[in-house]
Parts: sequence; C-alpha cells; structure tokens
Amino acid sequence: MSKFVIPMAEYNRIHQIAHGVIKEEGSVERACIFFAIVGSFLLNKHYGIDARAVAGGFALCVAGGPKCIFYGKNEGGKFSWGGDGFHMWVQTGDHIIDFMAPIYQECFAIVDPDIIIPRKMFQKQKKYDSQTLDGLVSAGDYMSFPDPDLTDELINHFLSKPTNTDLLNVADAWSGSRRGKQRPTIRMGSNDGIIRDLALPTTITRGSW
Repeated sequence: MSKFVIPMAEYNRIHQIAHGVIKEEGSVERACIFFAIVGSFLLNKHYGIDARAVAGGFALCVAGGPKCIFYGKNEGGKFSWGGDGFHMWVQTGDHIIDFMAPIYQECFAIVDPDIIIPRKMFQKQKKYDSQTLDGLVSAGDYMSFPDPDLTDELINHFLSKPTNTDLLNVADAWSGSRRGKQRPTIRMGSNDGIIRDLALPTTITRGSW
C-alpha cells in the first residue's frame, strides 16, 4: 500500500484551489467543510479516487511533549463533538486526508497564539489511527472520530445553498485537467455583479505529518 494517495504537488494543488476560492468568502480558518467537500469532489472526478467527506471529532499531535490540537468540544474534561464543535476531512478506502492541514497554524492561533504548527501535508493511512487519546505522543499521531449522522447533516446543509454549489463549480473549473498546467488566477462573477480575481495562496506544504 502506498504511503500517500496523491503526491505532495497534487495535494498542494487541491489545497491551494480550495483555499483560493474560499478565502474571499469569509473565515478560511473555519472552512473545513469546504476544504473536505472540494477535496473529495476533485479526487473523485479528476483522479478516479473513491473519496468522501467525513465529519466528527479529530485530534493530532503536532509536537512531542506531547502538544496536541483538537477539533471538537471539551465537556467537563471529556472530549466530544457535535454541530457546534467538529472537523471535516476526506476519507478514501485506506487513508485519511485533510486538505486544511497547511493552515492549522492559523486555525489555532486564537486558541493558542504561541503554538507554532508547521505547514505539513496530512495524508495518513487509517491503520495508524490511534485507539486512544493517550496514544497521541509523537508528532503526526492522530485519532479520528467519524460521525455518520453529523456528516450527512453538514453535507446536506452545505449542498442546499446555491452559493456553495457555485463555489464548488468554480473550484472544479480552476482545477481543470489534472494533466494541465495550473492557472495561478481565475475570475469569478457573482449574482450581485461583482467580479473577483482569485489567486492561488502561497500556503503550501513542504513536508508531511
């Protein structure tokens, strides 16, 4: 089994496309649904990879000590998740991929401004998914808590909004052919008549968890 589903260059391409589209629409740091849905859509359409967006709780050790980040909620010292505290990532048959990983640093800056999280790619085999939170001791150790009901609720809500499906189509158009050269910019129009020129962000990965 390959360590990664796609090469780092292709991972960066998908991350930059999703990031470039959504950064004009609001808080990128809270856009895990968009990153996951765009990522799974492009993997299916352009790479022939069976991928799906999955929501739930998520934890990752980002440094020894250990130093961990958590997507979820703290309820009386117990880790949980729900509609008001969750993460969304991409799952294939054997891997978990998070196209939002290059901006973990920005995501957790408000929670802990002193934390320094390197811009790394997250593509991990499911067999390394920890069975307990106590197992998160070395950088790259992770644990996911998939929630099928929450996943369906969030995806259905996302796709029910025409604006979101329009943005998904923009990401698809910007991606173009997998073998084609990636365009650094794309022009996006909106119903209010405003034209925006989108540019690929510079937040790319230079390593992997």
